[in-house]
Amino acid sequence: MFKKLMASFGVGAAKVNLVLDKEGYRIGEVVSGKVIVMGGNAAQDINTLHVDVMMRVIIKGKEVKRVLDTVSVARNIRVEAREVKEIPFEHLLPLYYPIAKSSLSYFLITKMDIAQAVDTDDNDPLLVLPNKDMQMVFDALQILNFKEKIGSGKITESGQEFEFYPGPQFAEQLKEIRLKFYVGQNEFKLLMEIEMNGGYMRSGIGHHAELTVPADVRTNGSAQQLADAVKSFLEKELVVISVQGPKMAPSNHSNQQALRHGSGMGGVMGGMVAGMLGGALLGSILEGEEEANYVVGEEDSFDTGLGDFLDFGDDDF
Repeated sequence: MFKKLMASFGVGAAKVNLVLDKEGYRIGEVVSGKVIVMGGNAAQDINTLHVDVMMRVIIKGKEVKRVLDTVSVARNIRVEAREVKEIPFEHLLPLYYPIAKSSLSYFLITKMDIAQAVDTDDNDPLLVLPNKDMQMVFDALQILNFKEKIGSGKITESGQEFEFYPGPQFAEQLKEIRLKFYVGQNEFKLLMEIEMNGGYMRSGIGHHAELTVPADVRTNGSAQQLADAVKSFLEKELVVISVQGPKMAPSNHSNQQALRHGSGMGGVMGGMVAGMLGGALLGSILEGEEEANYVVGEEDSFDTGLGDFLDFGDDDF
């Protein structure tokens, strides 16, 4: 009786620990592991056991946390004294999750609601990595001696954007390129904004272009093959700029309008810019700041339906 009473106050109570199969997972992979429940000094009933997928971002010098998803692990289970239970855990990393960068990270909070007792939880970092296609692009740009800028990977209204300085081969013509990934059901595109050194671009106007990565390169190709394709593409675009001038608007503009006026995440799964959830999160944060000041480290839940959140200004992380 005394042990049960002490357990209700958290002394000698059951504990929980999430153990992942590995530290990092790529977009599109299933995060897997097990939730270990360790019984305390007395038997206890657990009402719910779930894992919150959390995003932590730095915006305007403040740390803001949001719950992206809640994964139910178990309900209404009993843990005997000193008993150890292992329960499988899985969660798919969807395309609309941004890649982890210096100002954006993820962690998992495992929460155990114990009947008539103090609840307990566990906190674990989660490294979200680029998927295979994205990683091949990064490797190809590295082969071409492009250098990723500090602060690259920021969140914009239309998804996650990566910025690169050109290597020696393009240094005279290019100042930088900005890159987003567009993923459709059967296609993978690089949406580029090319900023030139001088000429048309002195006023900061960018040339918009998109490269569809060939299917054979995606399935059986190498980073070197993609580097050759990117090199050829940039050389052709430089000719286009010199003859016709810069293309001021992206050709996927109509797609972006459709996304902005969509009715939630389900309506855009046919194709989207990677990292769109970050843009929706940014919009909700900016909306909240208009009503009240956020507290550093504040946690709140977040609706992942994009329809209500994608129509906002040009602020970014």
